[in-house]
Amino acid sequence: MDKVGIFFFRPSLGGGTTTFTAHLYKAFESIGVRPLIYKVRPRGEINYRPFGKYDNVKYRNITIDDAIRYIRKFPTVMSAPAADKYLVEPGLIQRFMKLGMRIVLHDPNEFSIYNHLNVIENRKKLKVAKLPTRPICIRPTIQKFYPDAVWIPHPYMRSMDNHTARMMGTRIHTAISVARIASVKRPRIILDANRLLPTRLRCKLLGAEYRMYTLNLQKKYSDVFKQSGKTFQFPMTFEAPVDLCAQSILNIDMTYFPDDGGGTQYSQMEAMDAGCVNVMHDDWLRYDGELVKRKNVWTVNGADELARFVKLVDKNSMDDELHRIRENSFKLLRSHAPKTVGELYWKELNK
Repeated sequence: MDKVGIFFFRPSLGGGTTTFTAHLYKAFESIGVRPLIYKVRPRGEINYRPFGKYDNVKYRNITIDDAIRYIRKFPTVMSAPAADKYLVEPGLIQRFMKLGMRIVLHDPNEFSIYNHLNVIENRKKLKVAKLPTRPICIRPTIQKFYPDAVWIPHPYMRSMDNHTARMMGTRIHTAISVARIASVKRPRIILDANRLLPTRLRCKLLGAEYRMYTLNLQKKYSDVFKQSGKTFQFPMTFEAPVDLCAQSILNIDMTYFPDDGGGTQYSQMEAMDAGCVNVMHDDWLRYDGELVKRKNVWTVNGADELARFVKLVDKNSMDDELHRIRENSFKLLRSHAPKTVGELYWKELNK
């Protein structure tokens, strides 16, 4: 059986790169390629460990020498980067790229965080260095910086089918948010909207908490927000966020990335899977991408508009619009199907 190595350098599990890695694993499996997730450590192990609680997804700790041998033996790709301080050896990612490992770029925020990209920042624009191997990106916006980057959509293995999502019946929440609770997600907009809404209509923030940040939120929004007491509010499984979204009409996500937008994130696809309509900020769509205003996503321009929209949804005044967005979202997920994306990755990695 063909093999592919997936390098996960992030020091701990959590966030979009972890979800991406699990879905990429399933994408390769769906085309009959054996995926092998590796973490590079000072000491290697023979046995595989569970990768979060994702069903039948496992990883193995290996040494640098093992990694080099595998890079030379079969196709490899980095699914999750890390800064040098978290690596076994400084410059390790750059070294592996020179040996042939491909990398996935998730968003331009990486430019100022990760050493292997050698990005020079100045007041006028970012200057990016040519990479040893052609990068893969998950949204087309990266191609503005790396014109040779190949865009391959997020892999996404559905937990529901269209019929199940349509038949969920009465949803107990009007609005939730499964996005992580961090500054780039701008939960303050949601909390400001909650202050304008009756308690029963307030959006529930259910994503992973960045604890120092949420402590600050709790101080400033004590009337509408309280820390959950744990970092992860739902388990790292394929089904958990989808099951949560299936209980709600709307999934609210106010993400803002400088130099990025327009495309999908996992919190959006998990909501689409469950037939839950995504609501994002207008400025996410300042870039062209898969998400199109009022076709497969609803957008608002701030807390006041978000609160008004939630009230209209509660009055069933938006049923036709929500139905159209829901059905178009099901169609969008087809281009992210594991087999479709797995074949694209396998073809690219074997060039």
